[in-house]
Amino acid sequence: MRKSFKRLGMLALAAGLTFSLAACGNSSSSSNSKKQTLTVSVDNSSNTYKKFVNQIKGKFEKKYNVKVKVRTKAMSDQLDALKLDGPAGKAPDVMMAAYDNVGVLGKQGQLAPVKLVSGRYSTKDKKLVTMNGKYYGEPATIETMIMYYNKKYVKTAPTNFKQLEAISKDSKYAYANDKTKNVGFLVQWTNFYDAYGLIKGYGGYVFGGKDNKNINKLGLNNAGAVEGLTYITNWFKNVWPKGMQSTTSNENFITSQFTGGKTAVVLDGPWMAATYNQTKSLDYAAAKIPTLDNGKEYQPFGGGKAWVISKYSKHQSLSQKWLNYVTNNQNQEKFNKMTLEVPANETARKSAAKASGIRGEVAEAVLQQFKSAEPMPNMPAMTEVWTGAQNLIVNAASGKKTPKQSADAAVKEIAQTIKQKYSD
Repeated sequence: MRKSFKRLGMLALAAGLTFSLAACGNSSSSSNSKKQTLTVSVDNSSNTYKKFVNQIKGKFEKKYNVKVKVRTKAMSDQLDALKLDGPAGKAPDVMMAAYDNVGVLGKQGQLAPVKLVSGRYSTKDKKLVTMNGKYYGEPATIETMIMYYNKKYVKTAPTNFKQLEAISKDSKYAYANDKTKNVGFLVQWTNFYDAYGLIKGYGGYVFGGKDNKNINKLGLNNAGAVEGLTYITNWFKNVWPKGMQSTTSNENFITSQFTGGKTAVVLDGPWMAATYNQTKSLDYAAAKIPTLDNGKEYQPFGGGKAWVISKYSKHQSLSQKWLNYVTNNQNQEKFNKMTLEVPANETARKSAAKASGIRGEVAEAVLQQFKSAEPMPNMPAMTEVWTGAQNLIVNAASGKKTPKQSADAAVKEIAQTIKQKYSD
Protein backbone atom coordinates (compact mmCIF):
# COMPACT_ATOMS: atom_id res chain seq x y z
CA MET A 1 0.00 0.00 0.00
CA ARG A 2 1.94 2.24 -0.33
CA LYS A 3 -0.35 4.53 -0.02
CA SER A 4 1.32 1.26 0.99
CA PHE A 5 -6.03 -3.02 3.38
CA LYS A 6 -17.81 -7.53 9.62
CA ARG A 7 -20.98 -8.10 10.73
CA LEU A 8 -23.17 -9.30 13.66
CA GLY A 9 -25.64 -11.49 11.78
CA MET A 10 -26.02 -15.19 12.59
CA LEU A 11 -25.28 -17.91 10.08
CA ALA A 12 -28.57 -19.62 9.44
CA LEU A 13 -28.22 -23.14 8.12
CA ALA A 14 -31.22 -25.29 7.47
CA ALA A 15 -30.08 -28.89 7.70
CA GLY A 16 -32.40 -31.64 6.54
CA LEU A 17 -32.77 -34.90 8.38
CA THR A 18 -31.40 -38.03 6.84
CA PHE A 19 -33.01 -41.29 7.79
CA SER A 20 -31.10 -44.51 7.28
CA LEU A 21 -33.26 -47.59 7.33
CA ALA A 22 -30.57 -50.21 7.36
CA ALA A 23 -32.92 -52.97 8.57
CA CYS A 24 -35.08 -52.64 5.46
CA GLY A 25 -32.15 -52.88 3.12
CA ASN A 26 -32.95 -49.51 1.50
CA SER A 27 -32.68 -45.86 2.53
CA SER A 28 -34.23 -42.53 1.73
CA SER A 29 -32.87 -39.11 2.47
CA SER A 30 -33.90 -35.55 2.09
CA SER A 31 -31.76 -32.48 2.53
CA ASN A 32 -32.77 -28.85 2.41
CA SER A 33 -29.29 -27.74 3.43
CA LYS A 34 -28.66 -24.43 1.76
CA LYS A 35 -25.15 -23.04 1.55
CA GLN A 36 -24.67 -19.36 2.11
CA THR A 37 -22.07 -17.42 0.17
CA LEU A 38 -19.42 -15.28 1.80
CA THR A 39 -17.88 -12.81 -0.65
CA VAL A 40 -14.28 -11.86 0.01
CA SER A 41 -12.58 -9.08 -1.97
CA VAL A 42 -8.80 -8.90 -2.36
CA ASP A 43 -6.55 -6.49 -4.22
CA ASN A 44 -6.04 -7.22 -7.91
CA SER A 45 -2.53 -5.81 -8.20
CA SER A 46 -1.25 -9.38 -8.31
CA ASN A 47 -2.78 -12.85 -8.30
CA THR A 48 -1.04 -13.81 -5.07
CA TYR A 49 -3.83 -12.71 -2.70
CA LYS A 50 -6.43 -14.55 -4.76
CA LYS A 51 -4.30 -17.69 -4.82
CA PHE A 52 -3.83 -17.47 -1.07
CA VAL A 53 -7.56 -17.23 -0.33
CA ASN A 54 -8.35 -20.02 -2.78
CA GLN A 55 -5.77 -22.27 -1.14
CA ILE A 56 -7.08 -21.86 2.40
CA LYS A 57 -10.83 -21.47 1.88
CA GLY A 58 -11.59 -25.18 1.54
CA LYS A 59 -11.34 -26.00 5.25
CA PHE A 60 -13.46 -22.98 6.13
CA GLU A 61 -16.13 -23.89 3.58
CA LYS A 62 -16.31 -27.45 4.88
CA LYS A 63 -16.45 -26.46 8.55
CA TYR A 64 -19.22 -23.89 8.13
CA ASN A 65 -20.98 -25.37 5.10
CA VAL A 66 -20.60 -22.18 3.09
CA LYS A 67 -19.20 -21.07 -0.24
CA VAL A 68 -16.39 -18.49 -0.22
CA LYS A 69 -16.49 -16.40 -3.38
CA VAL A 70 -13.31 -14.48 -4.16
CA ARG A 71 -13.58 -11.12 -5.87
CA THR A 72 -10.58 -9.16 -7.15
CA LYS A 73 -10.56 -5.39 -7.40
CA ALA A 74 -8.15 -2.60 -6.62
CA MET A 75 -8.28 -2.29 -2.84
CA SER A 76 -8.81 1.47 -2.81
CA ASP A 77 -11.50 1.25 -5.50
CA GLN A 78 -13.36 -1.41 -3.54
CA LEU A 79 -13.35 0.74 -0.42
CA ASP A 80 -14.40 3.85 -2.34
CA ALA A 81 -17.34 1.94 -3.79
CA LEU A 82 -18.55 0.66 -0.42
CA LYS A 83 -20.72 3.68 0.36
CA LEU A 84 -22.88 3.07 -2.73
CA ASP A 85 -22.44 -0.67 -3.24
CA GLY A 86 -23.24 -1.47 0.39
CA PRO A 87 -26.80 -0.12 0.50
CA ALA A 88 -27.41 -1.57 -2.97
CA GLY A 89 -26.44 -5.05 -1.78
CA LYS A 90 -23.47 -5.24 -4.17
CA ALA A 91 -20.60 -4.92 -1.72
CA PRO A 92 -18.49 -7.90 -0.60
CA ASP A 93 -18.84 -9.11 2.98
CA VAL A 94 -15.14 -8.97 3.72
CA MET A 95 -12.39 -6.78 2.25
CA MET A 96 -8.87 -5.66 2.95
CA ALA A 97 -8.09 -2.05 3.83
CA ALA A 98 -4.99 -0.02 4.55
CA TYR A 99 -4.86 0.96 8.20
CA ASP A 100 -5.40 4.65 7.50
CA ASN A 101 -8.64 3.74 5.73
CA VAL A 102 -9.90 1.62 8.61
CA GLY A 103 -10.42 4.51 11.00
CA VAL A 104 -11.97 6.71 8.33
CA LEU A 105 -14.47 4.10 7.17
CA GLY A 106 -15.20 3.03 10.72
CA LYS A 107 -16.05 6.57 11.77
CA GLN A 108 -18.22 6.98 8.66
CA GLY A 109 -20.21 3.91 9.63
CA GLN A 110 -19.12 1.85 6.63
CA LEU A 111 -17.47 -0.92 8.64
CA ALA A 112 -18.71 -3.22 11.38
CA PRO A 113 -16.81 -3.44 14.67
CA VAL A 114 -14.85 -6.67 15.05
CA LYS A 115 -13.51 -8.80 17.88
CA LEU A 116 -9.80 -9.58 17.95
CA VAL A 117 -8.48 -12.95 19.05
CA SER A 118 -6.57 -12.49 22.30
CA GLY A 119 -2.79 -12.77 22.12
CA ARG A 120 -2.34 -12.40 18.37
CA TYR A 121 -1.33 -8.73 18.13
CA SER A 122 0.89 -6.14 19.75
CA THR A 123 -0.45 -2.95 21.30
CA LYS A 124 0.90 -0.94 18.34
CA ASP A 125 -0.92 -3.22 15.89
CA LYS A 126 -4.20 -2.84 17.76
CA LYS A 127 -3.92 0.96 17.68
CA LEU A 128 -3.81 0.82 13.90
CA VAL A 129 -7.36 -0.57 13.74
CA THR A 130 -8.85 1.38 16.65
CA MET A 131 -11.27 4.28 16.34
CA ASN A 132 -13.20 5.70 19.29
CA GLY A 133 -12.37 2.69 21.42
CA LYS A 134 -13.57 0.06 18.94
CA TYR A 135 -11.73 -2.26 16.58
CA TYR A 136 -12.81 -1.89 12.97
CA GLY A 137 -10.44 -4.37 11.41
CA GLU A 138 -8.36 -7.47 12.08
CA PRO A 139 -4.65 -6.74 11.50
CA ALA A 140 -3.32 -8.70 8.50
CA THR A 141 0.08 -7.21 7.70
CA ILE A 142 2.58 -4.78 9.10
CA GLU A 143 4.41 -2.59 6.63
CA THR A 144 7.05 0.05 6.67
CA MET A 145 9.76 1.26 4.33
CA ILE A 146 12.91 -0.87 4.22
CA MET A 147 16.13 -0.98 2.19
CA TYR A 148 16.95 -3.36 -0.65
CA TYR A 149 20.44 -3.67 -2.11
CA ASN A 150 22.03 -5.51 -5.01
CA LYS A 151 24.60 -7.91 -3.56
CA LYS A 152 26.60 -7.78 -6.78
CA TYR A 153 27.54 -4.19 -5.96
CA VAL A 154 27.06 -3.90 -2.22
CA LYS A 155 28.52 -6.68 -0.08
CA THR A 156 27.38 -5.38 3.30
CA ALA A 157 24.21 -3.45 4.05
CA PRO A 158 24.88 0.32 4.30
CA THR A 159 24.28 1.64 7.80
CA ASN A 160 24.22 5.40 7.19
CA PHE A 161 23.21 7.85 4.49
CA LYS A 162 26.82 8.97 3.97
CA GLN A 163 27.39 5.58 2.34
CA LEU A 164 24.40 6.10 0.07
CA GLU A 165 25.73 9.51 -0.89
CA ALA A 166 29.08 7.92 -1.75
CA ILE A 167 27.34 5.40 -4.01
CA SER A 168 25.59 8.25 -5.82
CA LYS A 169 28.97 9.74 -6.74
CA ASP A 170 30.26 6.52 -8.32
CA SER A 171 30.36 6.83 -12.11
CA LYS A 172 29.49 3.16 -12.34
CA TYR A 173 25.90 4.19 -11.64
CA ALA A 174 25.74 7.10 -14.10
CA TYR A 175 22.33 7.25 -15.73
CA ALA A 176 22.45 5.80 -19.24
CA ASN A 177 20.59 8.71 -20.87
CA ASP A 178 22.41 11.48 -18.99
CA LYS A 179 25.84 10.69 -17.60
CA THR A 180 25.72 13.80 -15.39
CA LYS A 181 23.02 12.11 -13.32
CA ASN A 182 23.29 9.10 -11.06
CA VAL A 183 20.93 6.20 -10.23
CA GLY A 184 23.07 4.36 -7.67
CA PHE A 185 20.51 5.06 -4.93
CA LEU A 186 16.83 5.62 -5.66
CA VAL A 187 13.64 6.17 -3.67
CA GLN A 188 10.25 7.58 -4.66
CA TRP A 189 10.36 10.64 -2.42
CA THR A 190 7.68 12.40 -4.48
CA ASN A 191 5.40 9.97 -2.66
CA PHE A 192 4.82 11.43 0.82
CA TYR A 193 4.51 7.94 2.30
CA ASP A 194 8.10 7.23 1.24
CA ALA A 195 9.48 10.64 2.18
CA TYR A 196 7.90 10.95 5.61
CA GLY A 197 10.50 8.79 7.36
CA LEU A 198 13.22 11.29 6.50
CA ILE A 199 11.12 14.36 7.30
CA LYS A 200 10.14 12.82 10.63
CA GLY A 201 13.76 11.90 11.33
CA TYR A 202 14.71 15.56 10.97
CA GLY A 203 11.98 16.67 13.36
CA GLY A 204 8.87 17.20 11.24
CA TYR A 205 5.57 15.54 12.00
CA VAL A 206 2.01 15.31 10.70
CA PHE A 207 -0.20 15.92 13.74
CA GLY A 208 0.95 17.09 17.15
CA GLY A 209 -0.52 16.68 20.59
CA LYS A 210 -1.07 13.51 22.60
CA ASP A 211 -0.63 10.38 20.48
CA ASN A 212 -0.26 12.64 17.40
CA LYS A 213 -4.00 13.18 17.18
CA ASN A 214 -4.27 16.99 17.27
CA ILE A 215 -5.32 17.63 13.67
CA ASN A 216 -5.08 21.39 14.21
CA LYS A 217 -1.38 21.20 15.02
CA LEU A 218 0.62 20.47 11.87
CA GLY A 219 4.39 20.06 11.90
CA LEU A 220 5.27 19.67 8.24
CA ASN A 221 6.75 23.15 7.95
CA ASN A 222 8.69 23.44 11.20
CA ALA A 223 12.47 23.88 11.13
CA GLY A 224 13.16 20.15 11.15
CA ALA A 225 10.71 19.42 8.36
CA VAL A 226 12.25 22.15 6.18
CA GLU A 227 15.74 20.80 6.88
CA GLY A 228 14.65 17.33 5.82
CA LEU A 229 12.90 18.67 2.74
CA THR A 230 16.03 20.62 1.80
CA TYR A 231 18.03 17.40 1.96
CA ILE A 232 15.49 15.63 -0.25
CA THR A 233 15.48 18.49 -2.74
CA ASN A 234 19.24 18.21 -3.21
CA TRP A 235 18.84 14.69 -4.58
CA PHE A 236 16.28 15.80 -7.14
CA LYS A 237 18.28 18.84 -8.26
CA ASN A 238 21.82 17.55 -8.22
CA VAL A 239 21.80 13.76 -8.40
CA TRP A 240 18.77 12.14 -10.02
CA PRO A 241 17.43 12.29 -13.59
CA LYS A 242 14.58 14.75 -14.06
CA GLY A 243 12.10 11.90 -14.46
CA MET A 244 12.47 11.18 -10.76
CA GLN A 245 10.34 14.29 -10.13
CA SER A 246 7.30 12.45 -11.43
CA THR A 247 4.67 11.34 -8.94
CA THR A 248 3.75 8.20 -10.86
CA SER A 249 6.14 6.99 -13.56
CA ASN A 250 9.17 7.25 -11.28
CA GLU A 251 7.94 4.19 -9.36
CA ASN A 252 8.27 1.96 -12.42
CA PHE A 253 11.54 3.67 -13.32
CA ILE A 254 13.03 2.82 -9.93
CA THR A 255 11.90 -0.80 -10.18
CA SER A 256 13.27 -1.25 -13.69
CA GLN A 257 16.61 0.32 -12.77
CA PHE A 258 17.01 -1.95 -9.75
CA THR A 259 15.88 -5.18 -11.42
CA GLY A 260 17.94 -4.24 -14.47
CA GLY A 261 21.12 -4.08 -12.42
CA LYS A 262 21.63 -0.33 -12.86
CA THR A 263 20.92 0.64 -9.25
CA ALA A 264 22.69 -0.54 -6.11
CA VAL A 265 20.24 0.51 -3.37
CA VAL A 266 16.54 1.38 -3.20
CA LEU A 267 14.10 2.16 -0.41
CA ASP A 268 10.66 0.63 -0.82
CA GLY A 269 8.08 -1.50 0.94
CA PRO A 270 8.07 -5.23 1.76
CA TRP A 271 5.46 -5.77 -0.96
CA MET A 272 8.17 -5.22 -3.58
CA ALA A 273 10.05 -8.40 -2.70
CA ALA A 274 7.61 -10.55 -4.68
CA THR A 275 8.21 -8.35 -7.73
CA TYR A 276 12.00 -8.46 -7.36
CA ASN A 277 11.86 -12.25 -7.06
CA GLN A 278 10.53 -12.45 -10.59
CA THR A 279 13.94 -11.30 -11.88
CA LYS A 280 15.98 -14.46 -11.43
CA SER A 281 19.25 -12.74 -12.28
CA LEU A 282 18.84 -10.25 -9.41
CA ASP A 283 20.79 -11.26 -6.31
CA TYR A 284 19.50 -8.89 -3.66
CA ALA A 285 19.08 -8.55 0.07
CA ALA A 286 16.93 -6.55 2.48
CA ALA A 287 17.84 -4.62 5.62
CA LYS A 288 16.81 -1.78 7.89
CA ILE A 289 17.13 1.74 6.43
CA PRO A 290 20.44 3.47 7.29
CA THR A 291 20.60 6.25 9.84
CA LEU A 292 20.31 9.83 8.57
CA ASP A 293 23.12 12.36 8.33
CA ASN A 294 21.95 13.93 11.60
CA GLY A 295 22.42 10.58 13.35
CA LYS A 296 18.70 9.98 13.76
CA GLU A 297 16.69 6.96 12.63
CA TYR A 298 14.65 7.03 9.46
CA GLN A 299 11.15 7.07 10.98
CA PRO A 300 8.63 5.97 8.35
CA PHE A 301 4.96 5.32 8.80
CA GLY A 302 4.13 2.01 10.40
CA GLY A 303 1.14 0.74 8.52
CA GLY A 304 -0.15 -2.26 6.68
CA LYS A 305 -3.48 -3.83 5.88
CA ALA A 306 -6.39 -5.20 7.84
CA TRP A 307 -9.28 -7.51 7.10
CA VAL A 308 -12.52 -5.56 7.50
CA ILE A 309 -16.24 -6.36 7.41
CA SER A 310 -18.77 -4.29 5.50
CA LYS A 311 -21.40 -2.75 7.73
CA TYR A 312 -23.93 -3.76 5.10
CA SER A 313 -23.06 -7.46 5.13
CA LYS A 314 -25.89 -9.86 5.94
CA HIS A 315 -23.33 -12.38 7.17
CA GLN A 316 -21.53 -10.53 9.92
CA SER A 317 -21.16 -13.49 12.28
CA LEU A 318 -19.79 -15.63 9.47
CA SER A 319 -17.52 -12.76 8.38
CA GLN A 320 -16.09 -12.58 11.90
CA LYS A 321 -15.39 -16.30 11.73
CA TRP A 322 -13.53 -15.74 8.46
CA LEU A 323 -11.40 -13.04 10.08
CA ASN A 324 -10.54 -15.37 12.95
CA TYR A 325 -9.65 -18.10 10.45
CA VAL A 326 -7.65 -16.14 7.88
CA THR A 327 -5.47 -14.56 10.60
CA ASN A 328 -4.65 -17.72 12.58
CA ASN A 329 -1.02 -18.80 12.93
CA GLN A 330 -1.05 -21.40 10.17
CA ASN A 331 -2.75 -19.22 7.57
CA GLN A 332 -0.64 -16.18 8.37
CA GLU A 333 2.51 -18.22 7.93
CA LYS A 334 1.23 -19.46 4.57
CA PHE A 335 0.38 -15.88 3.63
CA ASN A 336 3.95 -14.83 4.36
CA LYS A 337 5.42 -17.65 2.29
CA MET A 338 3.25 -16.77 -0.70
CA THR A 339 3.52 -12.97 -0.61
CA LEU A 340 6.70 -12.27 1.42
CA GLU A 341 4.65 -9.65 3.27
CA VAL A 342 5.03 -9.61 7.03
CA PRO A 343 2.07 -10.91 9.05
CA ALA A 344 0.62 -8.88 11.88
CA ASN A 345 0.07 -12.11 13.80
CA GLU A 346 2.86 -12.13 16.40
CA THR A 347 3.62 -15.84 16.13
CA ALA A 348 3.64 -15.85 12.35
CA ARG A 349 5.84 -12.76 12.07
CA LYS A 350 8.47 -14.28 14.38
CA SER A 351 8.43 -17.44 12.30
CA ALA A 352 8.88 -15.37 9.13
CA ALA A 353 11.89 -13.53 10.58
CA LYS A 354 13.62 -16.88 11.22
CA ALA A 355 13.17 -18.07 7.64
CA SER A 356 16.20 -18.39 5.41
CA GLY A 357 16.95 -16.18 2.42
CA ILE A 358 15.11 -13.08 1.33
CA ARG A 359 11.90 -14.09 3.08
CA GLY A 360 13.57 -13.91 6.47
CA GLU A 361 15.56 -10.81 5.57
CA VAL A 362 12.47 -8.85 4.55
CA ALA A 363 10.61 -9.88 7.70
CA GLU A 364 13.53 -9.02 9.96
CA ALA A 365 14.06 -5.67 8.22
CA VAL A 366 10.40 -4.75 8.67
CA LEU A 367 10.40 -5.80 12.32
CA GLN A 368 13.53 -3.75 13.04
CA GLN A 369 12.28 -0.71 11.11
CA PHE A 370 8.85 -0.97 12.71
CA LYS A 371 10.42 -0.14 16.06
CA SER A 372 11.16 3.43 14.92
CA ALA A 373 8.05 3.71 12.75
CA GLU A 374 5.21 6.08 13.59
CA PRO A 375 1.80 4.38 13.59
CA MET A 376 -0.12 5.47 10.52
CA PRO A 377 -2.65 8.16 11.57
CA ASN A 378 -6.11 6.72 11.03
CA MET A 379 -8.17 9.89 11.56
CA PRO A 380 -10.31 11.05 8.62
CA ALA A 381 -8.26 14.27 8.43
CA MET A 382 -5.28 12.24 7.23
CA THR A 383 -6.96 12.14 3.82
CA GLU A 384 -6.24 15.85 3.40
CA VAL A 385 -2.60 15.36 4.35
CA TRP A 386 -1.96 12.87 1.55
CA THR A 387 -3.21 15.36 -1.04
CA GLY A 388 -1.48 18.47 0.27
CA ALA A 389 1.79 16.80 1.18
CA GLN A 390 2.41 15.65 -2.38
CA ASN A 391 2.80 19.30 -3.38
CA LEU A 392 5.14 19.70 -0.42
CA ILE A 393 7.68 17.47 -2.17
CA VAL A 394 7.00 18.17 -5.85
CA ASN A 395 7.15 21.97 -5.69
CA ALA A 396 10.45 21.91 -3.85
CA ALA A 397 11.95 19.18 -6.04
CA SER A 398 11.06 21.01 -9.25
CA GLY A 399 12.41 24.32 -7.98
CA LYS A 400 9.04 26.07 -8.27
CA LYS A 401 9.35 26.97 -4.60
CA THR A 402 12.10 26.88 -2.02
CA PRO A 403 11.75 24.07 0.53
CA LYS A 404 10.46 26.59 3.10
CA GLN A 405 7.96 28.14 0.68
CA SER A 406 6.79 24.72 -0.43
CA ALA A 407 6.33 23.49 3.15
CA ASP A 408 4.44 26.64 4.20
CA ALA A 409 2.14 26.48 1.18
CA ALA A 410 1.39 22.79 1.69
CA VAL A 411 0.63 23.20 5.39
CA LYS A 412 -1.59 26.21 4.68
CA GLU A 413 -3.58 24.18 2.15
CA ILE A 414 -3.89 21.17 4.46
CA ALA A 415 -4.87 23.30 7.46
CA GLN A 416 -7.57 25.17 5.52
CA THR A 417 -9.12 21.97 4.20
CA ILE A 418 -9.08 20.35 7.62
CA LYS A 419 -10.71 23.41 9.16
CA GLN A 420 -13.44 23.42 6.52
CA LYS A 421 -14.22 19.71 6.77
CA TYR A 422 -13.54 18.76 10.37
CA SER A 423 -13.97 21.81 12.60
CA ASP A 424 -16.85 21.58 15.05
